[in-house]
Amino acid sequence: MRKCPKCGTELPDEALFCNECGEKLPDPVVEEKKEEPSDDKNASESAEKAPETPAAAEKASETPVAATETAASSPAASGMASYTAPIDNSVLAKAQKESKNNNIGKIAVAIGGVLVIILLCILFANMLGGGYKAPLKKLCNNFNKQNADVETYLSCFAPGFAVDLYKDVYGIFKSADKGVMEDFDEKVAEMFEDFYDDAADEYGDDFKLTYEIRNAEQLDSRDIKDIEELYEDLFDSIEDNFDYEDEDTYEDLADDLDKDADISLSSSQIRKLQKAVESFMGKFEDFKIQDAYEVKVRFVIEGEDGNDKATATFYIIKVNGDWFIEPNSFLEGIGAGSLSSNMYGLLWSLY
Repeated sequence: MRKCPKCGTELPDEALFCNECGEKLPDPVVEEKKEEPSDDKNASESAEKAPETPAAAEKASETPVAATETAASSPAASGMASYTAPIDNSVLAKAQKESKNNNIGKIAVAIGGVLVIILLCILFANMLGGGYKAPLKKLCNNFNKQNADVETYLSCFAPGFAVDLYKDVYGIFKSADKGVMEDFDEKVAEMFEDFYDDAADEYGDDFKLTYEIRNAEQLDSRDIKDIEELYEDLFDSIEDNFDYEDEDTYEDLADDLDKDADISLSSSQIRKLQKAVESFMGKFEDFKIQDAYEVKVRFVIEGEDGNDKATATFYIIKVNGDWFIEPNSFLEGIGAGSLSSNMYGLLWSLY
């Protein structure tokens, strides 16, 4: 009988694999040869007593173990005829199946991990982007926090490239005359302060604006084309009345700014202004709506001193990856009423 070197199970002498754990067993011929005692005791004792020469020791140390085992296990060296032990196919098949199942499990775990990552990316993209509801949420948050930042409000009603133009022009003017732009900032802050004070007088200091989407319908390509044509007409109108590719146009504009706003632009600042406007017009010329919704929204403003409601139907569109409230439809949709008038006044002042 043989014993499995891994689990200790007793096995037939001819077994090549363990029936319990599937461990491959050593070649029985090699094992038998290693365990066979020497028949010549005197020769063994003589070998032990004989002094070992340095050359012999070096030669013995250089002999590969694998070569020794191979020689011992060969039929010629053992004096036995060629012999092949029977293979336990059931154990071999079991071991192969377990190995295959383990590989399949690893592949499944890897695929599952990739899918989880993809789903998380989609989830975070939706959370960060917010879809067509994002500008409505931003508008209400700005209002409730009494935000006085033009750029933040503008992003609710304009595509990103229009907001970029505002930032570029503001930066150029501020680098030209910081004092003039500080006065501009004060006037903007006063405008917002008056707006929020009016709301507080009417509804109370704790006023809060909320919204509820009553209906949302995705527009088809024909309706989207109708909106795009409005912006195409606006682009043509600007192009007809403002030669934005001519350097003289910006020289004349710089002269007007110097006279009317006390802002003196240098040559490099004039070139920056031209570059910013040309970039804006280039993107405006390619104005394409990627997606659009017609929404019916119920706005409610409440405070300790009163409340007001307004229902508006307007478009929310996506251009160059940016969702924003289409301003023309918003101005037409908010209708009459105190809340509508206040919102109308705020939007009009931004433009």
